Amino acid sequence: MHDEARPPLILSGPFAWKEVAVLGAMGVLLAVGLVAYAQQLTTGLGVTGLNTPAYWGLYIVNFVFFIGLSAGGIIVASLVHAFGIREFRSVARIAELMAISCLVLAMMFILLDLGRPDRMLFLLRHGRPQSPLVWDVTVVNSYLLIGLTYAYFGMRADLVRAAASPSRRRWLHRILTLGYTDLSPRALARDHRLLRALAVVGLFAAVALHTVTAWILGLVKARPGWHGAIIAPLFIVSATVSGVALLLVSVVFCRRVLGLPLEPRAVRGLGTLLTATIPILGYFLFAELLTVMYAGEPAAMQVFNEMMFGRYAPVFWGNLVLGLLVPLAILGATLLDVSRRIAVPAVLLSSAALAAGAAALGLRVPGVEGAPGYVLIWAVIAAPVLVVLLAPMGTETRLGVAGALVVLGVLAERWNIVIPPLIGHAHLPYPRGFYAPSGTELALVLGVYAVGGLLFAFSARFLPLVEHE
Repeated sequence: MHDEARPPLILSGPFAWKEVAVLGAMGVLLAVGLVAYAQQLTTGLGVTGLNTPAYWGLYIVNFVFFIGLSAGGIIVASLVHAFGIREFRSVARIAELMAISCLVLAMMFILLDLGRPDRMLFLLRHGRPQSPLVWDVTVVNSYLLIGLTYAYFGMRADLVRAAASPSRRRWLHRILTLGYTDLSPRALARDHRLLRALAVVGLFAAVALHTVTAWILGLVKARPGWHGAIIAPLFIVSATVSGVALLLVSVVFCRRVLGLPLEPRAVRGLGTLLTATIPILGYFLFAELLTVMYAGEPAAMQVFNEMMFGRYAPVFWGNLVLGLLVPLAILGATLLDVSRRIAVPAVLLSSAALAAGAAALGLRVPGVEGAPGYVLIWAVIAAPVLVVLLAPMGTETRLGVAGALVVLGVLAERWNIVIPPLIGHAHLPYPRGFYAPSGTELALVLGVYAVGGLLFAFSARFLPLVEHE
């Protein structure tokens, strides 16, 4: 039998009861989100926690967050097709699917934030080319088109094979092939050339997307905490870190839960890439913090005081400890195969030293101005977490948990970027408001997350996520 006659690997058979339970839970979240959206659409944004100083909230935080997550997929897929790095070939399609799904979710959050989705047409009809919002709409739609084209040519050959197989889902695959049936060596070589060209274009588009998204904030000079030249490269680096982390979590899930035959070296490769990029993100955050703190400009200091020592301080210090330091320690200990008898005492000693340093600087009660109290609290929390995670468990599981912590940490970082500059004031030495998401906002956010989970679940069932050899 010729190679092209073999059907590609696609999950088949009925859903297991665990899958049905998970899909049912996501369906419930989606239903609750739809009810909340109906309430917001009929009543208005007054049902949210948005107010006069905080006109952007959890919706925009998640928009920026998911825009960043989409970067990791395109970057990893481009490493395969543009640079020939075979280590990630088995996970390239999962990366492409992740990029498309995250971009769709980001666009959904924009629609939620509008309150009146029909007014999106005003931006298309009356948009000014000088506005970064117009740039972002253009780049986001172009990026989505590139991602869809990328995914189509990446799995077109396997879709043709699936359409020719006796599977009950072949009707769907025939639709997705768009009438294409050529599997000749010449056609396959042409697809590879197209993928290589799209990979290069996709890399440039990824940089443009995150740069333009950063400029929506960075070009507003009246907002200390946003305005600055470093925000664009900071967005690109944090997007890469979070995207690679989410891809690592997705690959571990596909291997451990779905049983897809993804190469183990791809998991270690993603863990290594994540380990290398986390310190770069830490460097950018430190450079921004040092610049503001050393200059001591009152407006910027007011924003940073609110972020580091005010009501949102637990988010900042939690991101630093649990979103950067803890996953970096897990990744390093796992990839270097550090013995548990060495790792656990080192963790306990490091946490004790951090707590002692915080106490020496002056322990503060949470809610009272001062960073040491928060450092102490997160150090106490991080110690047992690290001890448990460094316990004898699978290497892939530890890498997946580290990736999940990084994803949550970048979400906290996006909160720190968007919210404190809105609460702070450029001329008054005190915050002028407070923002906390309402139950309606949380329900809608969870509903959108459920959409992402359902997209991934059904794509894993109906699409060839593993490349046919």
